[in-house]
Amino acid sequence: MSNPIPRRSPLGAIEPTQPLPHEGQLFERPFLTHVNLRLDPADSEALAAIQQVLGVRLPLTPNTTAAGQELLAAWLGPDEWLLLTEHHHPDSLVTDLQAALTARFASVVDTSAGQTVIRLSGPSALDVLARGCALDLHPSVFPPGACAQTMLARAQALLIAVDDTPTFDIIVRRSFAPYVAAWLKDSARDFGLRFPDSNAT
Repeated sequence: MSNPIPRRSPLGAIEPTQPLPHEGQLFERPFLTHVNLRLDPADSEALAAIQQVLGVRLPLTPNTTAAGQELLAAWLGPDEWLLLTEHHHPDSLVTDLQAALTARFASVVDTSAGQTVIRLSGPSALDVLARGCALDLHPSVFPPGACAQTMLARAQALLIAVDDTPTFDIIVRRSFAPYVAAWLKDSARDFGLRFPDSNAT
C-alpha cells in the first residue's frame, strides 16, 4: 500500500505571528475547503436546503459575505458563491451539497486544490492594497463583510474585508500566491508597514 502524498501549501513558510505596534500580519491560511456553488437564487427551496447544510444563509446582496460559526459564504455573482471553511472536508461538504440539490439545476465544485488564502492586516494595509488594486477599499464603502473580485498587482483575486484593523483575506490561485505575497511585502515597505520576521520570501 503506497503512502499518501503529503499536502503542500504554496506559502507554508509564511505563518502567523504576534505583531508589535506598527507591525502587520501577512500569512497564509492554508488547507481551507473552497467550494464553488452555483444555483438559481430565485429557487427558495434550494436556498433553504443549502442553509440547512451550511448553517448559514447564502448572501443575495452583491459583494457581501455571510458568516456562520464554521463557514463563510462569499457572493461572486447573481447565481454564484464561494464557500470557505476549515471545519469541513471537501469531499463530505460537496457530497452533502449535491444531495441537497438533487434534481435541481445547480453546480457544486471543489476548488480547494486550486487556490489559497493570504491574510493581510496592519495600519497601512489599505495603502498597500491601493498600490495594486483600483477598488476603493475604504471601510466607508468596503466595510467588514464586503467582498469583491478584482485584479491585484495584475493577479486575479477575491478580496474579503475581515475587520476594521483593517484585515483582508486575499484569495488567489495557488500558482500566483508566492508572487502576490512577495508583492505585498515589497509594497508594504514604502508605507512603513513591517511584518515580523519569517522565512517567507
